[in-house]
Amino acid sequence: MAPSKGPFAQSFAQYRDAGWLGTLRLPKHAKIPVPTGFTGEKHSGVWPEDSRLHGWSHESSTNIGLRLPENVIAIDIDHYGDKKGADEVAKAEAEWGPLPATWRGTKRGADNPSGKLLFQVPPGLRWPSHLNGDGSHVDIIHHEYRFIVAWPSVVSVDDASKATMTEKWYTPSGVEADRVPRVDEFPELPQPWIDGLQQRAKDQPKTKNLPDVPSIPHDVDPEKPWYINALVKPSATGRGNGNSLSVAGGAAEMFVRSGVPFEVAMALVLNYERASDNPQPDQVVADQLQRMWAKESEKQESGMTERTGYLQPRRGHFGYETRRDYMGKRGPESEIVPFSDFQVQATSVSSADGRTVWTVDLIRDDGKTFRDVELPAEVLNSTATLSGWAMGYQCSLIFSDDRAQRGKPGVRLMKLLRSQNPVECRVISHLGWDDTAKAFITYEGAITRNGVNRKAGVRPAKHLAVSKLVDHFYGFDKTEEETREVLREVLTFHDEEFTSVFTSWLAAGVVKGQLMQRTSMFPIFLVQAASESGKTTGFAQLIKQLFGNRAKEGSIGTRASIRDSLTAHRGAPVHVDDADDIEHVKEVLRQATAEGAVDKKGEDRTSTVRSKLLAPVWISMEGSSLLDDKAMNDRIVSASLPNPKGRMSLHDPTKPQWDDIVDLRNRYSGEHGLTIYAGTLVQMILKAAEERLSEFTKLRKSSGRHHDKMAILRVGARILSDVTDDPSHVERVDAWVSSQVDTGNENALTMKLIPAALMALGAPALPIRINQTPHYGVVSPVLVAPAPSEGVDAPSRVWVNVGNLAAWWERYAGNKLDPRTETKSALAEQAKRLPEMKGESSGDRNVDWIQAYVTSTVAENGKSRPRPRYQRLPDAISARLLDELGIGEGTDEKVSGGNKLNPAQSTAVERA
Repeated sequence: MAPSKGPFAQSFAQYRDAGWLGTLRLPKHAKIPVPTGFTGEKHSGVWPEDSRLHGWSHESSTNIGLRLPENVIAIDIDHYGDKKGADEVAKAEAEWGPLPATWRGTKRGADNPSGKLLFQVPPGLRWPSHLNGDGSHVDIIHHEYRFIVAWPSVVSVDDASKATMTEKWYTPSGVEADRVPRVDEFPELPQPWIDGLQQRAKDQPKTKNLPDVPSIPHDVDPEKPWYINALVKPSATGRGNGNSLSVAGGAAEMFVRSGVPFEVAMALVLNYERASDNPQPDQVVADQLQRMWAKESEKQESGMTERTGYLQPRRGHFGYETRRDYMGKRGPESEIVPFSDFQVQATSVSSADGRTVWTVDLIRDDGKTFRDVELPAEVLNSTATLSGWAMGYQCSLIFSDDRAQRGKPGVRLMKLLRSQNPVECRVISHLGWDDTAKAFITYEGAITRNGVNRKAGVRPAKHLAVSKLVDHFYGFDKTEEETREVLREVLTFHDEEFTSVFTSWLAAGVVKGQLMQRTSMFPIFLVQAASESGKTTGFAQLIKQLFGNRAKEGSIGTRASIRDSLTAHRGAPVHVDDADDIEHVKEVLRQATAEGAVDKKGEDRTSTVRSKLLAPVWISMEGSSLLDDKAMNDRIVSASLPNPKGRMSLHDPTKPQWDDIVDLRNRYSGEHGLTIYAGTLVQMILKAAEERLSEFTKLRKSSGRHHDKMAILRVGARILSDVTDDPSHVERVDAWVSSQVDTGNENALTMKLIPAALMALGAPALPIRINQTPHYGVVSPVLVAPAPSEGVDAPSRVWVNVGNLAAWWERYAGNKLDPRTETKSALAEQAKRLPEMKGESSGDRNVDWIQAYVTSTVAENGKSRPRPRYQRLPDAISARLLDELGIGEGTDEKVSGGNKLNPAQSTAVERA
């Protein structure tokens, strides 16, 4: 039996391929009822199985609904008739900021603001069902609440009319879509919106959190807790006089300990007694409760000792209270005063080099808990800094007496933390390799060649994940063989030479901490590629996940954000993608290659801390001027990424390889993706690195940064070959390394200005002067011609007049000129440092320098024709430049090779 042609049958496979697991069959022309067992809080994480889907596909004309994943929500706006949902959203945007453009599903057309706006959100959060309570015209649809009706469902306008409307998808640009959206391509909901909706969700309790109503006992049972006996009916045997002491005592004990006000206990006990058939007078009951309250308070105060810093839970309010000493009329006295409106629970403490850092869970008076907050000793040492630290979490330090006999606030809080017996654990400010622990530190544990130690005495600071400086997961559920197979498959998803070179660099990055003991720097990896070459999708995205990074994309941010990211992981790269201009971060990137240090704000938001730039750097862009900068070029490994168009599947040569990529991505479409293999992969790399790191010196052919870079890649290739059990990676990387040119003493003169002049002005054999852009009337700064002493059949050489080059570059570069390296004096100094390059008049004429008359289109007005001198570049540098720029060997033409004068220039020269 063939499937139906209805909306569900037409589309469910498309949605499943795009990552939608919750495809649900809905009735013809309707939204409800939905199949039971697949929606709501009770069925969280339940998806329809394939057999159910295929059964539904045979039902005629049924619509399709989508249960949202845990990390996606839909803001469902009704804006028609008397419903003004768009106005509610606008009001919320005024409070929380604008929503980013996203996919919208609606049956009311592109011009009506109604529809479902979809966003990515962190999983596991609570969401309100409505934006503004039950009367709102904006619903918040999420994994545990409702579902969305989706394209191509056809829905009746109303019960009385036969008219229908079709659900459609619109892209973030507002254009009707020709495909269904993928679950991973929605933008993230802005944090202010998340915070605002979380706050509103607190007013809407989850049904699973509603307590069960207790059964009302018929009689008092001495074996039952006091509060159960307080529920019995007024006429029950033992109710009232015989049980009032038990109720009063229980209320006093529980309420004093939990900080509930005395008045609440009084109301409970009095109302209990008054409801009895034979109640005692109010005063008798009140006296009973007062005595018991006082006794319980004394018990609590006895715990207010020096060991706990004279701190205890605050009665009547949340937080702590403490004892304050003062001089009364009869001598020294003390009283209980508020200390704070927050509480802390120490989870670990780290002491090293005379510095102690406590890690605490901070609980605010509204119930919000901040997990793994770092509280350094220097914050405790200053009452003002401690108060600022608390204010950072919207809490207050109420007690501020720095001269108190029993200790200032920080001392008291420190003693309380110590009394809580936290585990000794060193907290480090980054993930990745730690020299002290000799392990790769993650939130999942400390990884070594032998596996993962989940109880190691070291862990990364929690704020790295909270502030989103890292988004890494290192899974250990897969075997080494399973990990090897997936890695080998991913390595086939692009040009094999590129994947071998790049992944060798990634593997070396995992052991970067150990490599830095053998070399002075770890190179940046620059991927130069045109659009649609797959520099961020396909292979790039999947290999990044295999190495632990869950982030979907690279980014280019402010100098501060990139700097902070570079301090957060010593083993996984920071990916800077599609950066048109990264001049503002060049110095930070250069420092990162040598693990330089920078200053940034501490976690208390007031202090300044010194942090190392630890992460490797991966840059991908269409074109880059970074290589023109000598200081950056020395620290960069650059590889071109060919266009993958035309690559075919290794499983089915009739299909494009992109199908294999999509298939693998869909197989691992969960929250962690391929990072479930990352922990095992890191362990395999560390195991292989033990032997391979010792080969670094042998693999470095000579001294200098170039040879350090190449040796790092060669070490990484050998680690990769061991992990994949595939020696071809060593062969490819060694061959690629041998083709890389060591620019040695070259600098801006030969790496930037001379190539720019040849590309802009052509390659004349004799000097010319043309009074038009891009010549600007400056005599040719660069010539390409054989040395006169070697004959016309000799290879072409490159000749430069430094003064003319500086004058031309000043006009050509404008305000982008770098005064450190691109002025006449700077260029002359660079020329002196090049081996075999003589001065303007040094060496032999027609061998080391030449002189020639200028052919000009500018009237000389009786002046003699200029006859500038040109220095000869070293032959090896000349050959490299001519080869890279595609300029052929010497000829008798005015311009060699393919870079000829344009027609206007040629005409001007002939006329002259």
